[in-house]
Amino acid sequence: MSISKYIMLPINTFSVIKQLARMEKIRKNIDKLRKTASPAEVRSYIGNYSSTLMKQVAKDFKLNISVIDRDKVPENEGCVFISNHQGYLDVVAILYALGNKQSGFLGKSELRKVPFVGKWIESVGGYFIERGNARSSLKVFKESWKHLKDGDSMVIFPEGTRSQGPHLNEYKAGAFKLATGGNTGAPLVPIVVDGAYHWFEEQGYLRTGEDIVVTVQFLDPIYIDDLSREEIKKLPKTIQDMTKSTLDHIHILRRK
Repeated sequence: MSISKYIMLPINTFSVIKQLARMEKIRKNIDKLRKTASPAEVRSYIGNYSSTLMKQVAKDFKLNISVIDRDKVPENEGCVFISNHQGYLDVVAILYALGNKQSGFLGKSELRKVPFVGKWIESVGGYFIERGNARSSLKVFKESWKHLKDGDSMVIFPEGTRSQGPHLNEYKAGAFKLATGGNTGAPLVPIVVDGAYHWFEEQGYLRTGEDIVVTVQFLDPIYIDDLSREEIKKLPKTIQDMTKSTLDHIHILRRK
């Protein structure tokens, strides 16, 4: 480990502990609210306080998050957001970009065991998938479809794991079952994130004290009911190609 890593560790530890404490307070309030409030009121609370939390995270860690075409997101219905996955910062960047709109995340089952993080994912409307367990996945999808119909939103990462760099891995068709099944009526909204890997994956520790530039761009919503069976079947490749084209454009602009 370099000297710079040793120097940054105390700052990183303090910042992380502070954010985890804020996150835990919000989580407990959400769990209490679910017992008395309507689903719409819970969504509003999650959206408002997630936005506040992510703005503070961005400030504390000096994250320069550029949001493009946020107006393409349907406001009054649940959405399935389909995003590439460069690093841990993706979640922060996406929630920051969504502003006051609630969204949960579909994550791998290992995340359930992470202190603070696992419980928080569940509280904001997220779910965990056990890889290779079809029965468990179907159960999660059915529960997610019910909440999407009620107006909740969900983010999925069809690459399945972090790319840990600027490149894009293949979008797996299995991940799209949440987006295309259940007759939820929820639009698919592709998201393109670039620069997130600079926060941790690029050097193996959290960068603080220096600006980290991240771009979050929303693409046009896609409504399943408007597509043919063949178009639905090709969605993983179609959205992957759209994402790759947008990433290439972002990279060109950054080089200018």
